[in-house]
Amino acid sequence: MTTQFYLIIYDLPDSKPANKRRTRLHKMLSGYGKWTQYSVFECFLTTVQFAQLQTKMEKLIKADEDSIRIYVLDAGSVKKTITYGSETPRQEQVIII
Repeated sequence: MTTQFYLIIYDLPDSKPANKRRTRLHKMLSGYGKWTQYSVFECFLTTVQFAQLQTKMEKLIKADEDSIRIYVLDAGSVKKTITYGSETPRQEQVIII
């Protein structure tokens, strides 16, 4: 199965309900990819896995308060990634919780 590289960045407001959503979102994304920086995940996913993730995120977030950006990058973009003080993105075994 081929995978695509997704860079997922989220920003939720600072409130008690949003903090609970943020914790649930972080835990869910941990099952799909690698947490690289605060509120940033790098994920190598199949089309099916990405569709499942989208469905779960849409149920979890409040669109009028929360912000999630998903950047879809091809293999060439991943190879051209420049990193300082951390690893270059690489595909690892994905465990979906």
